[in-house]
Amino acid sequence: MTPSIWFKTNQCLSDTWVTYLIVGLMVMAAVLAQWFLVERARHPEGVHSPRLAWLRAGMFFCCALVLSTLSGVLPVLVSAPVATAGQLADPLWWGLTALGLVAVIWGYVIWWPRGTLTHGRTLHLVPSLLFGLVWGACSAQVLLSFYAIVEGLELARLWTALIVVFLFSGYSQVYQSGWWDIHVSPPHNIRAWNARKVLFGHLPFLAITLGHFTLYGNVAIFILLHALAMACAAVAMRFPPFWAPDGPPVSRETALGV
Repeated sequence: MTPSIWFKTNQCLSDTWVTYLIVGLMVMAAVLAQWFLVERARHPEGVHSPRLAWLRAGMFFCCALVLSTLSGVLPVLVSAPVATAGQLADPLWWGLTALGLVAVIWGYVIWWPRGTLTHGRTLHLVPSLLFGLVWGACSAQVLLSFYAIVEGLELARLWTALIVVFLFSGYSQVYQSGWWDIHVSPPHNIRAWNARKVLFGHLPFLAITLGHFTLYGNVAIFILLHALAMACAAVAMRFPPFWAPDGPPVSRETALGV
């Protein structure tokens, strides 16, 4: 594969709207941080608090969007077509896109919920869906930001994708298991299932969606598939709404049991 540049990180700050967006996101993150500090004193330590979880997640989402904007991912998302005419006429493009949807259904509707506990939480469908969609969209943009940075090495697409997988896997393991699954997601893991979720759910999904993007550069489709996947995961774990009462003690044992 020849070198290919999907993003133009050195041009992303030339538009005034980009600067306003970044500053707005930073202000929003600062407001959420102050709100979080006030709320934290009102909740006992060691238990899952939906209100604190949403505030933590909100700060992460703001930071993810700042990174996406600086790396050139978000500008491409809002300016590039979802798919080109040539791609729509390509059977392989359709096949890989359909395979991405299959990976979402298998990984996050069928397989992932099997190793997920709800601890009796009530399903609030709309808040869970909305949270999952934003979660997936922002996480996907973090991954694509890694891709945009590695593109600067001007390697062949395959090498760029492999380096991104290596870098993102290390980051994701620490962030997901060491922070997100403890302080944001409610208790839901089964230790014996954690490795199986990764091997038979997350990795195939990542390989298919990143392979699709590496070949075709469809930012919107990549982000949409990840948003759908995390929406399914949020529903499966019964992610509580912002106003829900504090839940049970958090479990570092299951969160770190990868």
